[in-house]
Amino acid sequence: MKQLFLSTFLIFSFSINASTIAIFKCELLDGHKIDEVKAINSEWVKAVNNINESKVTSQVLEAVVSPKMQTFMYIDTYKDAVHWGQIRNEIKNGAIQAFTEQFDEVSKCTSVSLYDAETS
Repeated sequence: MKQLFLSTFLIFSFSINASTIAIFKCELLDGHKIDEVKAINSEWVKAVNNINESKVTSQVLEAVVSPKMQTFMYIDTYKDAVHWGQIRNEIKNGAIQAFTEQFDEVSKCTSVSLYDAETS
């Protein structure tokens, strides 16, 4: 019984402390401001969270000191890789196409990396 409890506890603990993080490296297009990016991203988070019961969080990292002050990053956190895949599938199927167009008007993302993260 103790081993069952311990196994259940460890599995539950891992699921609470693990997530999948997508980091997008982007650049503002000429004539646009980071505030536009932040406003679009806030609305994107609301829309994404309406298409799946697991919630996504997102942060916009703005350069404070950098040789390229027009660069910024998005850090999107998903429950796990399956959740990320579900959201990506919905996006590919056009669920929130208007946001893709808005992002493309103000910025260009040059790379994305996907990480499994675990609290230590």
